[in-house]
Amino acid sequence: MVFSSVEFILIFLPVFLIAYYITPVSYRNVILLLGSLIFYAYGEPKFVLLLIVSMFVNYFLARGIVFQNSKSVLVELPVELPDEKNADLSISRSFFNKQCFLIALILNLALLLVFKIAPGKIGLPLGISFFTFQSISYLIDVYRGEIEAETSFVKLGTYICMFPQLVAGPIVAYHEVAVTLNRPVVSSTDFDDGLKDFSVGLILKVLMADRLSLLWNEIAKIGYISAPSFLLWMGSVSYSLQIYFDFFGYSLMAIGLGKMLGFRLPKNFDLPYTATSIREFYRRWHMTLGRWFAKYVYIPLGGSRNGMKKTLRNLFLVWVLTALWHGVSVNFVLWGMLLCFVIMIEKVIADICPKKGKVVSGKENCLITQAGKETVEDDKERSKIDFEPTDNDVQYIKKQKDEKLNTKLNLKLTFAQALTLKLKSMLQHSYVLFIIVLSWTCFAITDLQDLSVYLGRMFGVLKGIRVNGNVCITMLQKYGVTILIGLFLCTKTAHRCYRKLKNNRIGMIALVILFWLAVWYIHIMGNNPFLYFRF
Repeated sequence: MVFSSVEFILIFLPVFLIAYYITPVSYRNVILLLGSLIFYAYGEPKFVLLLIVSMFVNYFLARGIVFQNSKSVLVELPVELPDEKNADLSISRSFFNKQCFLIALILNLALLLVFKIAPGKIGLPLGISFFTFQSISYLIDVYRGEIEAETSFVKLGTYICMFPQLVAGPIVAYHEVAVTLNRPVVSSTDFDDGLKDFSVGLILKVLMADRLSLLWNEIAKIGYISAPSFLLWMGSVSYSLQIYFDFFGYSLMAIGLGKMLGFRLPKNFDLPYTATSIREFYRRWHMTLGRWFAKYVYIPLGGSRNGMKKTLRNLFLVWVLTALWHGVSVNFVLWGMLLCFVIMIEKVIADICPKKGKVVSGKENCLITQAGKETVEDDKERSKIDFEPTDNDVQYIKKQKDEKLNTKLNLKLTFAQALTLKLKSMLQHSYVLFIIVLSWTCFAITDLQDLSVYLGRMFGVLKGIRVNGNVCITMLQKYGVTILIGLFLCTKTAHRCYRKLKNNRIGMIALVILFWLAVWYIHIMGNNPFLYFRF
């Protein structure tokens, strides 16, 4: 079952929400756990048992870690035992503690690796990467003593398989939902905000991502060797927008559903296509995955604290794991290594050429202007006083006039700086978009031979066969407007407009119309699974 389906929107979700709201607060986790298992079983009946077994294993091993890691257990040892026996018992329990953790970690990683290596033979369970990473983060946090192991299996099971984020994230840390798991209360404001987020996510998925996917499919039908270079660039841009609206739409729907259930799920996207570097892009894209790798891989390896060589090594290892997380395939490795190489270059350049000085920001400009106004007001107040000006007074007034003149010059200089920075930002933004569009092309095409043909035709180094240039005009007529709308929706301006209109009557009416238009589109065209369901 997917969020963008008639079954989910008109049957499962209303029935589940009614059952959830009429249930007493103390039993809502049971309803959420059962509902999540039903949701998963509808789409993956053969793997629902695997999910349940995974929850039980992680629950008991985490309890073992806590039992052995508890200081109170050592305090309760009989005081009459010799110190040597106490020491031996402490060592054995510490050893058992580590064994529980290592067994749990190995089992989770082995589960993920087996299905990633041989997905064609045994199938790939929906969302296995996401719920496995959540389980691992929970186990590591328990082992480190950052959180206490959950004593309630229902609560831990709810955390691991909560259906809003079960199959495609965001990846949630246990401490982010622990309080709500103890008391899942929903306010009217949360429900209202959640419903709006869910609606926007559905609109982006169905009316944008699914529409853009048609262009990518048409290019595949034409054949990469027969498609004009312009059409292939158009297709790569379209796919870049498609995967964004697909994944961002799902994340918004998940966050919205979480709010409707009383949970605050973490933000997963922050306008990534407005970034001016690849490093910034991946701080804004799939933020919870980046946070996971930073906390559990990059920082434990040393992060950027031990010199440039080790920093680059750590970045390389993180990106190898990121590529393999998406799939054990050559195209994913190429995608990851391309981005890793660019990020390394950015890192080296940033280290060699640190920013000199601080550019005056808009707020500081305002402060300068305000200071000038205050000086003028001081001069006016001084002129009201009935006295003969002394030499000191004349010098003071002259000094203030000079400062005002310097302030104006500084403002002009700041304007020139702002213009330079704007041009620099545009160039950086163009460079980011070029690299990202290229990387998504490697991400999308799994067959290496097809990828080489696509890139060869894309850059004009490979001669086409039976190329029809008129197809570009046809595709622009069919998808050009959708691409332009998509480009606008990636901007900060579109984000600001939504924030202003989402609580406005006109905005809410438009949201309702677009929501039901998306539902009608699903009914007519059928649902299209989310791209990240296969990871």
